[in-house]
Amino acid sequence: MEPVILKRPEHHVSRRDISSAAIKVLYRLKDEGYTAYIAGGAVRDLLLDRHPKDFDVATNATPEQIRKMFRNCRLIGRRFRLAHILFRGEIIETATFRAPVPEDETIHSDKIFSTGEEGMVMRDNVFGTPEEDALRRDFTVNALFYNIADFSIIDYADGLEDLEKKIIRVIGDPDTRFTEDPVRMIRAARFAGTLGFEIEEKAYDSICRNKDKLALAAPSRMYEEVQKLFFCGHAKEVFLWLEKSGLLHPMFHDFSHWIDEDKARHDWVIQTLEQMDRWRKADLRVHPSLLFALVFGEYHEFLAQQLIDSGTAPHDAAREAVHKHLQGICDHVRVPKQVIYQVSDIMSNQLRFGRPKGNKSTRFLHHKAFPDAFLYFKISSKAHKRNKESLAYWTDLRQQNSSS
Repeated sequence: MEPVILKRPEHHVSRRDISSAAIKVLYRLKDEGYTAYIAGGAVRDLLLDRHPKDFDVATNATPEQIRKMFRNCRLIGRRFRLAHILFRGEIIETATFRAPVPEDETIHSDKIFSTGEEGMVMRDNVFGTPEEDALRRDFTVNALFYNIADFSIIDYADGLEDLEKKIIRVIGDPDTRFTEDPVRMIRAARFAGTLGFEIEEKAYDSICRNKDKLALAAPSRMYEEVQKLFFCGHAKEVFLWLEKSGLLHPMFHDFSHWIDEDKARHDWVIQTLEQMDRWRKADLRVHPSLLFALVFGEYHEFLAQQLIDSGTAPHDAAREAVHKHLQGICDHVRVPKQVIYQVSDIMSNQLRFGRPKGNKSTRFLHHKAFPDAFLYFKISSKAHKRNKESLAYWTDLRQQNSSS
């Protein structure tokens, strides 16, 4: 297949737009006689005048050859063998061009290529050509290459056309590609929400059919993807795509059914995600425990109230509600224990936002758990129009202490 090639005068992507670390990797590979491209989402974002958060490199050098070239390199991954080239404050992920899924089962092995019983790819270390690698990628808009040798853009999958049309289109048969890697369904929702694109009809229908296969994805990987969904700066739009396609149910089964029962519950989640997006646009960092506390906060309050009604003490109920829910979803989304404990702290500390006598207020104000607990208290109080006097008290107390 002959690719579409945009020569340097035909596009606006410049080396100035690419991180200096990635440029060093590209030129070192090129100087050693290898093909070296910027690949995937970075090329897509550069063409859309967006700022890529990272730059991935694709090459015909094998992981072992890459490691010999770069002293600051480590090889990672079993499913996909990758090279991470470490620079100060930046990692350039460098992958070898991959071949199509091999039909010859004699190639299958635990180290090279293997699939699970449901057809999900468990190992994939069969190397190929740039064209084969492009056609192995998930979506056409992620299959673009920037060639450092002549500064051209290379397109084997009609990705440039889909960028123009603002479409997320699967490369190949959607049912097959989503079976190989169910997380691709979530990525489709994330790209559609983040870029303001539409998901192509066949791909969307396939997601609706195959959404329950998310249960086959590795829980640790799902946790990483959830963070990407909600920290992308367009969390509200992504969430609406997850709802629309039905993906939210297999991800967060009990929670998703709970918010379906009451529009006010749904409104809380949307307001929370809008706040997340405002923080991201202001370049403020939000750690996972605050994310999970805010997104699931009203649900945790609901679960805690049920426990209180059955006789559990309020403080214990708040902690038990969080543990019961977040540990329960770990089969699908493996939330780290530390994050669960931190969410428990945020929720149980809500009980301390009364107006205690003496020095208790000041001691709590200087406690390390206060900032996150107060952020939750502030957002939930304003969203539900409650605790007006307490919120004013704690806000004034913070201002007095910050100015003293």
